[in-house]
Amino acid sequence: MKNANALARLAAAAVILGAGTAAAQEAPDWLGGELRKPLSETRIGITVLYPGSNAYQAKYAETAEQYTQELGLDATVMDPQGDPATQFNQIQDMVSQNMDAIVVWPTSQNALIPAIRDAARGDIPVITSNSPIGEAGRRYVQAHTGPDDCTQAAQAAEMLGNALEGEGDIVVVEGTPGYTVSILRKNCFLDTLADQFPDVTIVASQTAEWNREKAQTVMETYLTQYGDQIDGVYAFDDGMGLGVISALKGAGKAPGDVKVVTANQFGEGWDMMKEGWMTGSNKQSPVDDAILAIQTAVKVANGIEVPELQTIETPKVTPETVEEFERPTW
Repeated sequence: MKNANALARLAAAAVILGAGTAAAQEAPDWLGGELRKPLSETRIGITVLYPGSNAYQAKYAETAEQYTQELGLDATVMDPQGDPATQFNQIQDMVSQNMDAIVVWPTSQNALIPAIRDAARGDIPVITSNSPIGEAGRRYVQAHTGPDDCTQAAQAAEMLGNALEGEGDIVVVEGTPGYTVSILRKNCFLDTLADQFPDVTIVASQTAEWNREKAQTVMETYLTQYGDQIDGVYAFDDGMGLGVISALKGAGKAPGDVKVVTANQFGEGWDMMKEGWMTGSNKQSPVDDAILAIQTAVKVANGIEVPELQTIETPKVTPETVEEFERPTW
């Protein structure tokens, strides 16, 4: 009996020592608590919207790969190529593998809810990143991280309305229909425009699905239909804004002839702003976006409380302030 008690005490001491060693050796400063197990044994699954779509998403995926390796996590970064069915299956696979946490940049507002529910019911915390899922599924999500798209859209309306001195005709180049970011960047833009600049009129609005080449085609069509009537353009992101500028150049326009405002400025957009083609945008870092999501996933995997919503900063960028911001590398 004495031997059995001694062995029990030794086993308990080994567990305590092992836990203490993991926490002392591997807990990063930002964690805000102790590790349940070493980071090298913490399994995180990450599924990213569509890294092949634009520079922002590509940089996000690259950062996710690099940062999880830097932390020493047992992590997998997956590309659903913008397909909700593929991403649904990826989430289900991660559930079957009993991941410690899952990060989802959703391809759809509602199609993924059953898979995310399965994860939550299986006690696997889910973090949505960049774009929230539909209201019906948010009870199954531990936290959301990313930009405040409504604020960005309001900023875009203010910058474009001010550039037009409160009146004029504009066209809009939208993101993918039904996608949460698209909905927010449209509705909050429309609300701000109507409230603050009632004499600015939208003459046409069409999707380019976050694609630069499609945005150029959409803008070329606008120029054919409306010509010099167009005073300004709102593109839902900088990649599509660059497609708009290509169309303006092809039509023989000069910098500033048409005011172009976007969201989440890219490196080329920074250049175009300095050259006078871009009227307004905002800073949105895919590096900050990815790191915040991964840190949040590690925290919840270790039972540490996190806010339901955490946002990254997205300050306005205008020709007057552009040099205050470092040129984006994406």
